Amino acid sequence: MSTNSKQNITLAWQLAGRYYKTGVQSPYIRFINRASRIGFAIGVAALIIGLSVMNGFERELRNTLLSVIPDIEFKSVAGSLPDWTKTAKQVQQHPKVLSVAPFIELNAMIQKKNNMEAVLLKAVHQELERTVNVTSEFIIEGTWITKVESGTLPPAVIGVGLAKKLELTVGDRLELLIPVVSDTGRLSSPKYLNFVVSGIYQIGGQMDHGQVYVPLDVMQQSQGYSEYEAQGVKVSLIDPFEANKVASEIGSEITDYVYIIDWFRSQGHVYNDIVLVKDIMYLVMVLVMSVASFNIVSSLSMAVQEKYSDIGILKTLGLTPSTVKLTFVIMGLLTAVRGIVWGTLIGCVLAKFLPNIFAVLESLLNFKVLDGDVYFIEYLPSELQFTQVIIITSTALFIALLASLYPSRKAAKLTPIELLR
Repeated sequence: MSTNSKQNITLAWQLAGRYYKTGVQSPYIRFINRASRIGFAIGVAALIIGLSVMNGFERELRNTLLSVIPDIEFKSVAGSLPDWTKTAKQVQQHPKVLSVAPFIELNAMIQKKNNMEAVLLKAVHQELERTVNVTSEFIIEGTWITKVESGTLPPAVIGVGLAKKLELTVGDRLELLIPVVSDTGRLSSPKYLNFVVSGIYQIGGQMDHGQVYVPLDVMQQSQGYSEYEAQGVKVSLIDPFEANKVASEIGSEITDYVYIIDWFRSQGHVYNDIVLVKDIMYLVMVLVMSVASFNIVSSLSMAVQEKYSDIGILKTLGLTPSTVKLTFVIMGLLTAVRGIVWGTLIGCVLAKFLPNIFAVLESLLNFKVLDGDVYFIEYLPSELQFTQVIIITSTALFIALLASLYPSRKAAKLTPIELLR
C-alpha cells in the first residue's frame, strides 16, 4: 500500500471520528441514527436468542428423542426374519452403523380391573437393546427388563404416564391382551399374557403413555417364533441425521425382503419444524437489518447535506473524492457497529442464561412454557454457538456497508463549486 493511500485512509478515519463524535446539528438526524442503532441491536440480539433456542431443541432432539427411537428399522415384509443374526451381520458391515438389535412389535391392550388402554408392545433383547436405545437410562423406579427366571412372571417396563393412568407401580401384575388373526383374516380370541412391572421410565411426551417393553424370548414363544426369528432389526448410527442416506445404502445390500423405516418418517416433522424456524429467523434478520440500513442511508444523506461547506473547503484544499467516500462509509459503519456490539452482548448473555431465566419466571408466575406431557422436553433449551454469532455480526456489518455506499458515493461526486454555492 502506497504512502498516499495510507494517508488518505488515516485522514478519512480522523474526519469520520470527528464528525461522529461531535455529531450533527439536526435533532432529526440524531434520532434517525439512534433508530438505526436500535434496529441493528434488536435484529442481532433477537436472531442470536432465537437461533440459540433452536440449537437447544436440536440438541435435545438428538440427546433425548433420537436416543430412545431407532435411527433405522428393517422390518420383514413376510412378517418375520428367519434369522435376525444373519441380517444383523449384513447391516453391521456398513461403516456408519454403531449397533443392531432385534425386535418384535405388536399392538396390544393393557387390562387392569375395568380399565383398558391400547399400547405398543415392544419385545426386545435385554442386552442388545441398550446399544440402540437408552430408555434404560430414563428409568425412575425399578430396573430394566432382565432374564426371565423359572417360575416367575416375565418383567415389563412401562412409561410413567401409563403407570399413572392405570395406577400401576413396580411389582404390580400386568395383563396384556394380544389380538390374534385367524387364517381367514378375521380376529379370533385374543391371547392373554401376564407380566410383572419391573420398571417405570420417564422420557417425556407421548412416549411415556403408550409403550411397553418386554423380553424378546417371551414374545418369540408366544408368537411361535424360533430362537433366532424376529420381526425385524433396529439400527443405531454414528450420525442419526444421515439416516435417509444410510438406510438406502444398507437396503440395497441386504438380502431379506424388508420395509425400510428411518426416524424421519416417524419423528421427522419435529426436525423439519426446527429447520423451518431457523430459515424464517434468517429471513426476519435480513428484513430487520434492511429497515435499519434504510435509516443509515437517510441519516448519512442528510449528514452529507449538513456538511456541504466542510466538504467543499476540504476539497479545495486537495481532499480526494475517494477520501470523502471513505469518510462517510466509516461514519455509517460506526453508527451500525454500536448497535451490533450492544445487540451481540445482550443476545449472548440472554441466550446463555435463557433456561435459568424462564425457570425463575415459571416458578414466579406458576406456568409452564413447555408441557412435558405434550413435548419431549419440559423446559426451554438454549445452546449458544459462536460460529453463528460471527455469521450474524458479519452479515449485519455487510448490510451496513452496502447502506453506506450510496450516500458516500453521492458526496464524493459533488464538486467544490456545488458544495460551496
